Amino acid sequence: MDFLIKLWNKIMYLLKDKAFWLNSILFFIVLIITGWMLLFSLKLITKWGQSADVPNVVNKNVEQAIEMIEDVDLEYEIKDSVYRADLKEGTVLDAQPSAGLNVKTGRTIYLIISSKRPPMVAMPQLAGRSSLRFAQVELESRGLKLGSLTFEPSNEKDAVLSQRIGNTEIAAGTMIPKGTVINLTLGDGLTGVLVDVPNLMGKTKSEVDLILSANGIIANFFYDKNIEDTMSSYVVKQYPLPNNEEKLNLGETIDLFFSKNKPKIIPTDSALRK
Repeated sequence: MDFLIKLWNKIMYLLKDKAFWLNSILFFIVLIITGWMLLFSLKLITKWGQSADVPNVVNKNVEQAIEMIEDVDLEYEIKDSVYRADLKEGTVLDAQPSAGLNVKTGRTIYLIISSKRPPMVAMPQLAGRSSLRFAQVELESRGLKLGSLTFEPSNEKDAVLSQRIGNTEIAAGTMIPKGTVINLTLGDGLTGVLVDVPNLMGKTKSEVDLILSANGIIANFFYDKNIEDTMSSYVVKQYPLPNNEEKLNLGETIDLFFSKNKPKIIPTDSALRK
């Protein structure tokens, strides 16, 4: 009880003390000023309540774009450049955030601009390991262009034998500008070895298979609809014909036409090669 009485007397004493009231008033003034300064600083730092519409700078020259961005109190950064031979150097291709979007002032606008200098890419290894189809995919994936095609005798049809810029061989790994035209030499699937066309008229499919296999010749087979057993069918027509004027390049195909019935007249080799 004595403690409460003493505490009450202490409080009453402070309330009557002018110095206590003066210090209390000064404390609250300092607190209000400090709070206001802190809030004002935060507004400046965060640009609270300040915003701007992103200007449309696409297709503008980069210098014009920068001026338009800075005029509305925004920042800029050139994020990337893209090779465009059809546009003036430094043309803005894209801007993010997009034009018309309302953003806080001080926001960075990222620009992508055009460049006349194509990026450099490594020449892929095509010769000796690629087909024409694979070569096309490889070149397109690196931004290179397929140029002229020439053919040379080779067992491997459409295999890439050499890769060139113009008439100059280009080694794999060489850094070249994106968009460069690459010319290829391909195998024609032929050996360059000429042989006589065999006379297959009147022979069965099983006999034909043996002859073709022995001579390394490839054939396309065409059958009449009424044939039940292809191995027992007969050759009634062939192309090219077996004569002195017709030669077969190993790797080329011969067309053979089969019928169920054996032809009544079978020309002999001597008759065909007169």
